[in-house]
Amino acid sequence: MTAPADGPRWAAEPPPPGPRRGRRSCLTTTLIVLVVLALLFVGGIVALVLSVDDPGGDDPDGPLGDVRITACQVDAVTKWPHADVTVTNRSGKPSDYLVGVEFVAPSGDRVAEAGTTVDHLAPGQVSQGRAQSLSQVTGTVECKVTDVVRTAS
Repeated sequence: MTAPADGPRWAAEPPPPGPRRGRRSCLTTTLIVLVVLALLFVGGIVALVLSVDDPGGDDPDGPLGDVRITACQVDAVTKWPHADVTVTNRSGKPSDYLVGVEFVAPSGDRVAEAGTTVDHLAPGQVSQGRAQSLSQVTGTVECKVTDVVRTAS
């Protein structure tokens, strides 16, 4: 027996190329993964927005009522103002707090601002924080809580 002119045949010839399904299925899978990731991202943002309590304005039952300034002064050496705050979680679930403070000169002008956080505070639990500005200030200041954001942790 002799081999064909184009050489020996050791295996069957592959079938002729069919439609390009490999590329299409890869593209479909990629699109599905991207849609799922987008939905998870949007869902996470919606959950975060829904978990933020109403700031409550001057409502003593809102997050603003959870924060009290216990000290307000300007450091004699650095001239940096700071405010010590006490945060009491009066909500019914563990919460994280973001507290904004402004420092106001006797003239009424805002001269600096700072913020502090308190994380995973259990219901009824009390914690201390310090809002420290890095702006140098001369003279005395008054400290005011400007914003409190409480989120379930």
